[in-house]
Amino acid sequence: MLFAISGSQGSGKSTVLSSLKDKAFPVIGRKTSRSIMSEWGVTLSEINNDRDLTVKFQDEILRRKIDDDKDAANDPSRIYFTERTLADFFTYALIAIGKDNEYSNWINEYYKRCCEAQKAYNHNFYLTQISKLEHDGVRGSNKFYAGMVDVVMRDVQSQMYKDSYVSGTEEYEGPNTTIITAQVNDARVNEILRTISRYI
Repeated sequence: MLFAISGSQGSGKSTVLSSLKDKAFPVIGRKTSRSIMSEWGVTLSEINNDRDLTVKFQDEILRRKIDDDKDAANDPSRIYFTERTLADFFTYALIAIGKDNEYSNWINEYYKRCCEAQKAYNHNFYLTQISKLEHDGVRGSNKFYAGMVDVVMRDVQSQMYKDSYVSGTEEYEGPNTTIITAQVNDARVNEILRTISRYI
């Protein structure tokens, strides 16, 4: 079973995942976007300033994320955690090139592919943005930008849940998203553990 920890930059995803790993839960380790940037030798600014490279980057993110998560998603005997969902990645693609009409069809198709891949998760835990943002050479550290990402990402998570899990007459159980507003890491982890207890 696969559970996701998602949220805007600086929301504390890595801290929560580290705590879950300390509690002996398997955590899928690769940070997908950073692995691509490292292999391609490009920065996030270069990607975001080149629309065709943005499309190529997002397509590769989708491919790698599905590949990274598939074994855990297909294992009903254990609980796995992973960082981010496809809704997170779609949000960043939307913010980067959603304003460009020539990429509108690609955005629409990418959304459909992300919806389909989103079905891999049993549940998603969305962390609201609380941490102090620091410039780490990759993610945007402006508080207004992070706040915008948070608002859009929450909306995309909700919309993708609706669009992913109702198909004709067939309804899917999850993954619904639990919004975690707790300010302390231990409280966040405890809320996650209480939620996943119904799956055990």
